Amino acid sequence: MTPAIFHFLTRAFSIFPLLETEGFSTAKFVFLIDEDKVYFINIKDGDVIKSPFLVQFGLSGKGVAPAGVDIENTGHHHLLINVDEIDYSLPIPSSKQHLHFGLGQTETNLDLAEGEYQLQLILGNKYHIPHQPPLESKKIKVTVIP
Repeated sequence: MTPAIFHFLTRAFSIFPLLETEGFSTAKFVFLIDEDKVYFINIKDGDVIKSPFLVQFGLSGKGVAPAGVDIENTGHHHLLINVDEIDYSLPIPSSKQHLHFGLGQTETNLDLAEGEYQLQLILGNKYHIPHQPPLESKKIKVTVIP
């Protein structure tokens, strides 16, 4: 099993043992799909990192599809860097602060100058418009060192 598949299985499914008590005890496992969410896999709030660094995008409850592809329950990632707010009714702009991963990428190497950064992931539909309700990660702060 590859690390990516292992990560998907452990993140997408929660395993809870249920006990039956009809004269004897047995253990069963129930798989519950998590709610829709987008998150950072390999970095977290408060990390101090050297540039360039790998950023892996996590997604559960939906699938990834390239921009322009019309498949239900899918979208593609956008990485916001030092962005305080966006208009959820419009396509996410494309700039150095709004990175688009419209080919369906699930990771990137970021090369940022030394300093503090706020990062956030948001899933966009085939037109780069955030889903309704928006599917976005928590904002995290990282410090890039030389």
